[in-house]
Amino acid sequence: MENASKALIIAGAILLAILIIALGVYIFNQAKSSTNMDELTNQQVQAHNNTFENYEGSINGTQAKALIDAIRNNNQSMPDLGDISVTSNVVSMNNEKDNSKLADLKNAFETTSKYTVKITAYETTEGQYKGYVKAISINK
Repeated sequence: MENASKALIIAGAILLAILIIALGVYIFNQAKSSTNMDELTNQQVQAHNNTFENYEGSINGTQAKALIDAIRNNNQSMPDLGDISVTSNVVSMNNEKDNSKLADLKNAFETTSKYTVKITAYETTEGQYKGYVKAISINK
């Protein structure tokens, strides 16, 4: 009788140990997947910003027109992100987000002229869009 009760206690301890190990593996996997999501989010931000950072510096008018198209596409396709505002001395613009005014700016660019592009702001608020490009200046 004593041997049977000891065997039951040992079996219960083994089952409890297996349960604790399984719980530890589950918690580890949950923590690992949330870390992967942070890395994915950082990659998405970098991929989005590369679209605009590639134009940073001195560009010609054709590239400036392509940049305006990219900004307009962004403003239309990602309304939750918030529009990228544009400042320019080519056409009087200060933090303009309206697509019709951006079209006017695009038409004002001369293909043979040189322009300087600078990203002037990134999203700083905490949340889903932290780090995304928020404002760009294009000057002659």
